[in-house]
Amino acid sequence: MSDLLDDDLEFRIGTLQLSTDHAATNTENQREKTSGNARNTPVNVPPSVLSGADSLTSSSSSFTDAREGQTNAQQGTEEAVQTVYPRYDVPFNRENIKDFFTFRRGVVENAIQECITALLFPEDGEYLGSWLLTEITLWDNEKERIVLLTSRLVMTIKYDFIAMKQLDFKKTYLDDLDTIVIGELVYPPSSLVPRLNGIASGVTTVVKDCVIDRLCRRPSEAEEAKLFDPKYFEPRERNLRGVRLMWNKGEALPLKTVWNPFSQDVPFITFASHPIYWHKDGGVDERSTYDMELFAEKLQRAVETAPSACCIHHSPIVIQSYVGLTSLLHNKTSMGFFKVRGKFSF
Repeated sequence: MSDLLDDDLEFRIGTLQLSTDHAATNTENQREKTSGNARNTPVNVPPSVLSGADSLTSSSSSFTDAREGQTNAQQGTEEAVQTVYPRYDVPFNRENIKDFFTFRRGVVENAIQECITALLFPEDGEYLGSWLLTEITLWDNEKERIVLLTSRLVMTIKYDFIAMKQLDFKKTYLDDLDTIVIGELVYPPSSLVPRLNGIASGVTTVVKDCVIDRLCRRPSEAEEAKLFDPKYFEPRERNLRGVRLMWNKGEALPLKTVWNPFSQDVPFITFASHPIYWHKDGGVDERSTYDMELFAEKLQRAVETAPSACCIHHSPIVIQSYVGLTSLLHNKTSMGFFKVRGKFSF
């Protein structure tokens, strides 16, 4: 059944490119500061719609500043949005997250330890950390993945958390990386995905908050007035940060990769925080296993100490999805995650 999780059938139009709307407000002083970091800037990298090397500006800002900025922005966004979307800005809710097998105590820790013991060898370099993250594929599908980081490589592991066994893995060597992008996950301006997300979220909100709740209790006058608030159906962006590792060497994706949903030759990989990150009890340490920001921080340090010419950008990451009906269904039903689904588990 797990093989069906990767069967993503969607008609796709366009090529993958990073946003060119970035860096319009960067000052000359920032450019002078980043130009001093020569070892993180690739030499003679040709312009590419995939790497975005011609439109992105390198940033030497620390992850602490980035995370503080993200926290402040999220707090401001939550204050403005929470009155309209009371329960659905955070991925899933507290009750649904308990259906995830990875939410159970000890499951993730045991799986990670098993993968470290079975898959890592001395020649893979010094072990730096392990995470359970969400991989976002070329076709905008979210999938649950164990990620191991060493001084030489990043290992992405597909793991069956029901049968507790490793299904597949892929090694990405740090020496092969030419670009790392860290920033907000966004869609192209012409994409219909935000509009479809807004419609889906609006229907879900109305059904759960307005219809079901009204069957259980009598609503107040204020709640009655908000029954069909059009703001529920406004376009919804992901409101999520991610990190993209790229080894395309300045070349655009070939058509055989762009149009093939089963292609394994995609020269990049994108990660975001796992949904459990927003629901895990405890502080930063308890949630660190599911935190993309911590992974990106350690990845940057590993790249900086490795003899590579990898360029690090802090910029929006464009998910080149224009219609996304299958990915919308895939992500809303969390088909990329192992969880209890009624009387079945897959």
